[in-house]
Amino acid sequence: MRPALLIVIASMLSTAGVGCGRNSSAGVDPQAVTTVSIDASKYMLAEEPDGAVGVIAARDSAQDGEAIVVVGRIGGAANPWIEGRAAFMLLDASMLIVADGTDSADGEICMDDCCAVERSASTTLVKIVDERGQVLTVDTRQLLGVAANDMVVIRGRVSKDASGNFVVLADGVHVRR
Repeated sequence: MRPALLIVIASMLSTAGVGCGRNSSAGVDPQAVTTVSIDASKYMLAEEPDGAVGVIAARDSAQDGEAIVVVGRIGGAANPWIEGRAAFMLLDASMLIVADGTDSADGEICMDDCCAVERSASTTLVKIVDERGQVLTVDTRQLLGVAANDMVVIRGRVSKDASGNFVVLADGVHVRR
């Protein structure tokens, strides 16, 4: 039984890196990515939506499927971007990132493993989706013209499961400038 399980796992791992004939690279330059033409104006909100809550409050109170407006800063991970997709990590606006190895005060977290639990409670994945609920196949930085630490207000729907995974499926983004 054990050798058969190993063969199945090895087979799955060997095919996991193959997909649709595309090569991927961890160091992809977002400016070099060729994407389909997507009208960014459909997703950029000129006016900030009312009723925004922070990521921490949203994680605590939002229910699966409900409409939400959430505010935060792009960040909360060493690399907050999902390369080649309109998806990124959002950090609660009340939190500050401090250097690894630095003692964290209230409202501060580091990127080191010691702060992983606190970071997960104050971050969420944001996926900008089309009308069918599919994540856009364009890098967020190209689509929205944003950078890490930019303050954004997201309008969308909550995707929350029993395990506590929390994602915002965004249909609109306002960048505070």
